Amino acid sequence: MNNRIARLRRYLERLLLDRAAGLWKYLPQHNEIVQTLVDTLTSDTYLQTKPPLGPTQYVLGLPAAQADAVRQNNRLLDVLAIAIHQAGRDIGLRFAILPRVLLDSRADLPPDGFRLEATLWEPEYLQAVPIDPDINTPPPSAYVVINGAQVFALEQPIIHIGRRQDNDLLLDDPRISRLHAQLRATHGRYMLFDLNSTGGTFVNNQRIRATVLYPGDTILLAGVTLVYGQRSTRPLQSTPKQPLAVDTTPNVATTMRLRHPLHNFKQDKPSGE
Repeated sequence: MNNRIARLRRYLERLLLDRAAGLWKYLPQHNEIVQTLVDTLTSDTYLQTKPPLGPTQYVLGLPAAQADAVRQNNRLLDVLAIAIHQAGRDIGLRFAILPRVLLDSRADLPPDGFRLEATLWEPEYLQAVPIDPDINTPPPSAYVVINGAQVFALEQPIIHIGRRQDNDLLLDDPRISRLHAQLRATHGRYMLFDLNSTGGTFVNNQRIRATVLYPGDTILLAGVTLVYGQRSTRPLQSTPKQPLAVDTTPNVATTMRLRHPLHNFKQDKPSGE
């Protein structure tokens, strides 16, 4: 093993151990689990694909007693999934959807045993738009207006939308699913996919699983409204802002922490919108 690979592995080990520390206290075999995750993420099976794609589904098999303990703190599986996402992204992997970790209670395992299966999984209907740099070209100057107040620039070929902390468009609202929807670019257009969300994804008042977006389309994600647009005249002016709280109902607040610059919609309103 050369020095570069050794350093890379040590970095991934520290990241996974630190970010998922709350989970590891339930699992005395956690060092072996981390080693298996590092082996998986650094495998040529994933790093040598074009583009390099990381596994999106991880099934962690644990002895029944440990599985029950983790199930009582199920959010820790999301913490591990977020750590895996960051680790993979840091070494150049892309993900068809955000990684998820599923728990499997195994009566056949010894007290310090585990099984870990990683797969390149995504809902079948997303495969209509393959992950391919020649295909995933975003439209120029696309954006969504969020609850009529803020503009989020759409610049990436894949944009994850949901409540989990590692989404690109993070909508911290209890009505939004952790992994709610995805925008995927195809030949200069965006397609919007619902990811089996609880509250559903609607475009122009029609519930959808997958649809091409056109300027002016109104998207409803379980109570949060987005209006899709494209600007052909000049780019949006970036105005850095703090996380925004928007009251969408008398009793529910939506907090949006966006991973792209926020823009002031009232000062920079696109013509024709």
